Amino acid sequence: MHLLGHNLPDHKPLKIALLTFYGLSHPLASRLLSRLQIHQSALVSDLTEPQLTSLSAYLSSPSTTPKPSDNPIVLAAPGSNGAGAGTQSKSAIAKGKEREDPLDDLRIETEARRAMQADILHLRQVGSYRGRRHAAGYPVRGQRTQTNASTAGKLNRVERRGYASFSFASSTSTTPAIQPPSHSVILSLLARQRQ
Repeated sequence: MHLLGHNLPDHKPLKIALLTFYGLSHPLASRLLSRLQIHQSALVSDLTEPQLTSLSAYLSSPSTTPKPSDNPIVLAAPGSNGAGAGTQSKSAIAKGKEREDPLDDLRIETEARRAMQADILHLRQVGSYRGRRHAAGYPVRGQRTQTNASTAGKLNRVERRGYASFSFASSTSTTPAIQPPSHSVILSLLARQRQ
């Protein structure tokens, strides 16, 4: 199935297939399925058309999708008359309002990458330790640098464009470039100093 530019394999559980979106983790995928009232073990091929449209609508613009009602469904325990269910639901609602739902400010794909780059740029501008490690291309979270830093070298590349002391344009200009002294000139100067 094709969803928002990603190919989700039909044989995989939807909870796992959603991880192909940058910015969605296992806990966020579980919360998303709970919010959209899709079973946790549902396969991608088992999605109905309304579930598919609600999922694509939520992933395309999570901030504009309305939240579900704040009245949770409270099931009474077997054998009880349901008298204690009201107090449990009020405490569950109170606890739910204290915690902030991570799906409220969900960012995926380009928004998540842009936010991460902005955070790194802020750390570099402030001059914090982490920002200096990002700027130098070193591991940021205390890993060793003697060996095993190849991943940090790939991810924390130093941007060197525009900082070069020599450019191709200056070498093709009509003004002569200053050349360093040759080896024979240096030897002759050293011989004169010895005399």
